[in-house]
Amino acid sequence: MKNLKIFILIIVAMMVFVACAPANVGTGKNQKGDENLKDVNGTELIKTLIDTPYKSDIYNTDYGLSAANEVGAEENAFSKVLYPVPERGFAFTLNAEDHGITENGADNVSKLNNLISSLAEKQGLKKIAFRCGTYRFSGTIRINNVDDLYIAGDNTEFVFTEWCEAFNVQGCKNLHFNDISIDYKPSPVVAGTVASCDEQNKRITVKLGNEFDLSDERYNNGKIRYGSYMEFKTAPNGDLYPDPDGNLLYNSTGDKISNIENGSFNKASRELTLTFKTMKRVEAGVKVSIAFTMYEYATFAVKNCEDVYLENCKVYCSAGMTFAFTTVKNSYLNRTDIILKEGSERLMTATADGFHGNDCTGDIAITGSVYENSHDDSINICSFYKNITSNFAKVITCSGTVNTNFAINVGDVVEIYDPATFELLGSYTVTESENSFLTYTITVDKFIAENLVGKIVGNVTRCPKVTVKDCIFRNKRNRGILLQSRNSSIENCAFYNIVHGAVSIHSALDIFAEAIVPRDVSVKNNKFMNNNAGFGLEGDVSVFAYGSSAKPCAGAIQRIQVENNFIYGCAQAGVSFKSCGDCYAGNNLFFDVGKKRSSDKLFAAVRVVESKDISVKGNCAVLTAREPKFTLIKEDNGKVKKINQSGNVVKIGGVV
Repeated sequence: MKNLKIFILIIVAMMVFVACAPANVGTGKNQKGDENLKDVNGTELIKTLIDTPYKSDIYNTDYGLSAANEVGAEENAFSKVLYPVPERGFAFTLNAEDHGITENGADNVSKLNNLISSLAEKQGLKKIAFRCGTYRFSGTIRINNVDDLYIAGDNTEFVFTEWCEAFNVQGCKNLHFNDISIDYKPSPVVAGTVASCDEQNKRITVKLGNEFDLSDERYNNGKIRYGSYMEFKTAPNGDLYPDPDGNLLYNSTGDKISNIENGSFNKASRELTLTFKTMKRVEAGVKVSIAFTMYEYATFAVKNCEDVYLENCKVYCSAGMTFAFTTVKNSYLNRTDIILKEGSERLMTATADGFHGNDCTGDIAITGSVYENSHDDSINICSFYKNITSNFAKVITCSGTVNTNFAINVGDVVEIYDPATFELLGSYTVTESENSFLTYTITVDKFIAENLVGKIVGNVTRCPKVTVKDCIFRNKRNRGILLQSRNSSIENCAFYNIVHGAVSIHSALDIFAEAIVPRDVSVKNNKFMNNNAGFGLEGDVSVFAYGSSAKPCAGAIQRIQVENNFIYGCAQAGVSFKSCGDCYAGNNLFFDVGKKRSSDKLFAAVRVVESKDISVKGNCAVLTAREPKFTLIKEDNGKVKKINQSGNVVKIGGVV
């Protein structure tokens, strides 16, 4: 009996031990319950995050991140097919070469355009198939009013021998582009090395790379009509990227800036000499990119379409924006790389934006893509404000400009704002709408007593749900993503060497009148490296309202969530909230932020200005050396109402 009692006591003790032991004891699993995750210290954590744009199988509970293994892009996403060409079900399958469109074809563009036009009245699913190879086109490929069409390549390259829109697409539904790469020859962008600088006469001479011959008449003997000159430097990761302190000089079709006065090309020496209105001195040997186009010609100019898909389409160079989507409902782009061509000496891809979405609705999904070296924003998604000129009872008259006068339709929801403060004055549903050139006269569902003359109208319905996931953005002058939309997400992306800041979520009332006031956007699980050189924007993730004569109110932009991101080496604050309300920055890891252009105003991990109800929780800021001016949270201007903060820590030294 005694032995039995002892045995029972031993069993009970073992049961208590097992019940109280940590869950991972004896299981081979770590504290996260995943045997594939490696527990790393702070140095290993930060080094691993810096070394790759992709996710890593790591975890650490001491440095802010709630899920270190979720930070970065999913590497498999860049080979994952989301929108394949069906194997069967086509009513018409047409092989391009059977219709005279060949690698050596002298008239491919007219033959392809005729073939596409012949399908406009055909019902059912249609495919135009291209073999592996290179096809040259001397003009724009036009796809107008053709539904259910696949333009399907097989490791196929389209080369355009004129500076033009590559594809002009209008009035199509269910349109697919698959497995096609695009280039221009001659290239609208060239590159070289500074040979000499004449500061007194504002003149720089560039020795061009061997692949560029500016004797072609399109280069205008080196004199740039619309285009740009940009100097490059070497980033910490070894990439060449635009020098934030170097010359960026251009003649723009967008904002009418004109800085390049003259140019000439010496064919014998392969030297291009440019003369500027103003310039900074540059040393010989600096790498330079020069563009001879800017906003003139989009590669994919898509307008008034529905359900547009691109899968595995690479664009090596654009004579303007790459994807210019206007009034498109539902856009899906997977593995749509805007990248430098292997073996080319070029330093620029798109001479303007990568993806530019105006007045789009439904979904915009950009996944598994690399956007690099574009001159302007990698992604810019917006609509435009209209100005109210009169109102009475339920009737509002408002106007836009030629470039901003997008439709207001019956059933649309519009919001009225005070342009001086961005304060929301009311939300209405349109019951009647009439248009006369640039003017819309709309009837809304509620009586309006106050005078709205001088106020602005934003169309909420023309506001897409944007998903940007598993993408890499790198080595470019302007912004990574400019987002003016709602119910959207930017997740599992990596941003490298973006001079003007990685993510800008804002509304601006300036010469562009871009709308709408953003709300409900998630920025999660991203990596930010060496971005934001301190010019204009105030954070790697910068959330703000702006007007050239406005003083935006606290709470104009609402419900922006910034969480579980790694932010490294930015010049100013890692996250900036200005004129915001009910926003959150949580469980982010900031490493050596705000050091390049530090000041009392901006030297912080999180900056909050003229905002209210901001939560900053569970973040960690790591500095390799003590910085007396640094603070994890900076409240500016004394106009911040209620910051909820807890669990934030600053660690000095001991890592990397």
